[in-house]
Order: sequence, then C-alpha cells, then structure tokens
Amino acid sequence: MTPAVVIIGAGPAGLAAAAALRRRRIDPVILEQGDAVGTSWRHRHQDLSLNTIRWLSNLPGLPIPRRAGRWVARDDYIDYLERFTRHTRLHVRCGVQARRIDPVAGGWQITTNDGHHHSRHVIVATGHDRVPTMPDWPGRAGFQRPIQHVATLRRAADLAGARVLLVGAGNSGVEIAGHLVDAGVQQLWMSVRTSPTILPRHLYGVPLHPLTLALRLLPEPIRDRLTHAVAHHAFGDLRAHGLPTPRQGPFERMRTTGVTIAIDQGFVGHLTAGRLRVVTVVDHLDGHDVVLRDGARLQPDMVLTATGYDPGLADLVGHLDVLDHDGRPHRDAGKHRPTTGLWFIGYQPAIEGSLRRLPIEARRIARAIGNGPKTPIRT
Repeated sequence: MTPAVVIIGAGPAGLAAAAALRRRRIDPVILEQGDAVGTSWRHRHQDLSLNTIRWLSNLPGLPIPRRAGRWVARDDYIDYLERFTRHTRLHVRCGVQARRIDPVAGGWQITTNDGHHHSRHVIVATGHDRVPTMPDWPGRAGFQRPIQHVATLRRAADLAGARVLLVGAGNSGVEIAGHLVDAGVQQLWMSVRTSPTILPRHLYGVPLHPLTLALRLLPEPIRDRLTHAVAHHAFGDLRAHGLPTPRQGPFERMRTTGVTIAIDQGFVGHLTAGRLRVVTVVDHLDGHDVVLRDGARLQPDMVLTATGYDPGLADLVGHLDVLDHDGRPHRDAGKHRPTTGLWFIGYQPAIEGSLRRLPIEARRIARAIGNGPKTPIRT
C-alpha cells in the first residue's frame, strides 16, 4: 500500500497543503530535497524579513507568535515552520529529491534520488523562486569581476566597503539595495530596466498590506490608480532620482508579467539622499568594465543580480503539458485530464503576497482530494 498523497517540497506551500489534508484525515508524505523544512528560506540572506504582516502570513491552524513582531525576520520564520511541522505532526522525508513525475495506472509515479514513489495524488510545492536566473551578457566569459545572484548572498555586511552594481529593481532588488547601503558599501549603482511601483510597509503607522486585500474588490484600473496615488503620496516624484513613473500599474503588471510591487525598507530614503545611484541597463561586459547602454563604463568590485527566478519545473513535469511559456503551471493545471490528481500550490503571484493565499489554495486542494476516491493505489 502507498500513500494517497505525496507532496513535493516542505516549504510553506507544502506544509500548508499537508496540514489541510491532515484536517480531512488524509496523511500525506512530504518529500523534501533539503535536510530540513524551509530549505529555501535557510539559504536566503540574513537580513531577510517578511513584507507581509505577521497575522496575514500564518499557516493553517498555528499563528506566528506575537513575539516575532509585525514583520517577521527570516530566522523567526524558519523557527515557525519547524514548530508548525511538529505541531501538525507532518511526515517529512528529507534528503529526497523529486526528479520526474509520470502517470501510471491509478495515479502517479515520482522518480527520486532514492527510487520510485507512487500515489494517487501528487501536490507540487517546490516554490516559484527555485532557480535564480542570470543575464547572459555579451563579454561575460572574460569579465574580471565576480557576478552573483542575490539569492546566494548570505549577508549584506559581506559587501561592506565594496563598489557594487546591483542589476534589477524588482522587490528583491529594492529590498537588498536598502540593506547594502545600511551595511556600508562604498558605492552602489542600481541598473534599472523597468521602473517598479514601490510602496511603504506602512503609512502613518498603519500597515498597507491589509489595504491590498481590500483593493481586490475593485476593477483593475481603479486599483492601479489608487496604488499609484499611495506611492506618490508616500515618496513623491522620483523621476529626478532616475526612477520614472511606471508605464504599467502594479496590478496590470502582475497580471501580464507576474512581477509584483516592491516594498520599501529604506531604499527610497537612500535614493533621494544620494547614497545610491540609478543607472541604465547593462549592454555588455568588457574586462573589468560594465558598459551601459548609454556608453557609460562602471568598474564595480561585484555585480549583484536581482533578476528573478525560474520555478525549475521543466524536468519534473514539463513533459505533461501543464506549464505555460514562462515555465509556470497553467491556471487550470490539475483540473482536467490528463492531469487529474496532479496539483500545484504557491505558483500564482499576488499583490497581497503568497503566504496569505497558501491556506486558501491548500483548503481548495484538500477539499477536492477529500471528496474524491480514497483508496490508495497498489504497486
């Protein structure tokens, strides 16, 4: 006999799905390639904290403790994931890397580094930011300075005193830029292709995260105009500092590109005070120089890229026709044959943050599985 449900990934999404299933008396097995739950969180920089308010970031059945503060730090969140796993009595098998999922009679076969696993249902919860993406600039092979993705940076303080070119102005770029200046980099340039919509965490002491939930009730053009008005009220016109008004509203941009808003953690103050400088996009690399599109040459000690992530699902499920052109699950993946019994959680972007959505998605999947056939497959 094999388990009725196998979940791939023991991050917040996988744990939420498992907890929702447990409430329906279904005991899933979670396969985690790392050596503990929350592997991706453990590998991010130490200055990381949630941009979503604590009480809207809980997993089902166990709130994050108040002592963690309004904006939960990375280590506190990792501790919460560990306590959640114990509290919910989840069955996590660490060190098991899922490599491919294939349909078999009555369910699915998961090929892993320790053999094959079978189940009637598979929930993929490996995260939307599994694989950092790096630009392939001309001249990169001969470039004489290190290039590093922000996902592999452990501490902003490690770059104290350095001249840093930060490429990318999405949420992770805006966040790490503030930390880098706080850490004492000698010079910080930020290469911006598309100007972001930046919001403060709070306005007049009131957190803005709950406001993004209320905005969901309005038509998209109104949501975009209101968000722009809040950003302008909080920060003023940033064009003089190199950041023009975004061409797309934040909700439209999220819908069309998957890119969400950036949350300010000191970035705007540093920008307007001249402690970092916005520059145009990188054209090519030349020895020790980074050559920009306008012909300017920079000589940073380090190029740090905040250029996004790929979910890394192609090898796992790419052959099943469930991914879109960006390599993310189709919105209807798991609803129609031949994907019956194959589910995805945590891959849809949301202005209000993914953590609030995870319990909702988990309950929906658990309800569908709980209302279906209960008999596990035999192998």
